[in-house]
Amino acid sequence: MRTKTFGALAALALVMAACGGGGSVGVGDDEPVLRIVSEGGFLPVEVALSTGPRYTLLGDGRLIYQGVQTLEFPGRLVPPYMVATLDDNQLNAILAMVEDIGLPDIDDEVDDSAQEFVADASTEVITYWDEAGEHRYAVYALGLEESLSERNAAFLELIETLDRFTAEVPAEPFVADRVRIVAGEGLVDPEFEDIRAWPLNQTDLSAWEMLPNEWQCTVIDGPVPTIFEDATQATTWEHPDHTVPLLLLVRPLHPGEPDCPS
Repeated sequence: MRTKTFGALAALALVMAACGGGGSVGVGDDEPVLRIVSEGGFLPVEVALSTGPRYTLLGDGRLIYQGVQTLEFPGRLVPPYMVATLDDNQLNAILAMVEDIGLPDIDDEVDDSAQEFVADASTEVITYWDEAGEHRYAVYALGLEESLSERNAAFLELIETLDRFTAEVPAEPFVADRVRIVAGEGLVDPEFEDIRAWPLNQTDLSAWEMLPNEWQCTVIDGPVPTIFEDATQATTWEHPDHTVPLLLLVRPLHPGEPDCPS
């Protein structure tokens, strides 16, 4: 599949300026170069709103990714994210697969051909930034297609490679500069009732952004407040202006993410 020359790879590697010292083509050390997220699928709203990117690669070679989570309910409220720093060989491998996918030549493209025979699957979205701007490619039911195209095979290979890197490279907890908090009335299993006092100084939710599903969103400075450390997905919070406790979805934001979901 790979037929590009070393010169082409070297030119592309300029995007990862951190390998030699900084964002010389418009991608700074703390700015995203690559992001992979899963969108859609048959998920409860609480899960959809609290799930962040699968991977974010920054200009200085740091890779932010989802940490290990158990399947038990209720799990921890704040999803764990880790950060590892990739070496030059690993970055070059990623950039080679970016070329295989053809991301530098894509503006915004969606492959939804698998919708004909796969229901309720997620859409894997990869976004790549270079000196030309943003390049976005989305695939519905990636890996479940009847016939895997070369482009989608390269996308799948990239995900599998990042999975392998995260298992090999030492990492530490990711500390975010911004934290998203979404509030709403969700369904709570009474078996796991855990009602607590309102945890934020902000009580005026009218200043929060209203989402299409009538949940409300705000962003606070990071890191994640310690009051959320031992909270779970079943924890609810008593708000002075609401007759029923509210669910809060709390997540550290990756660099470059919007404050609130669209």
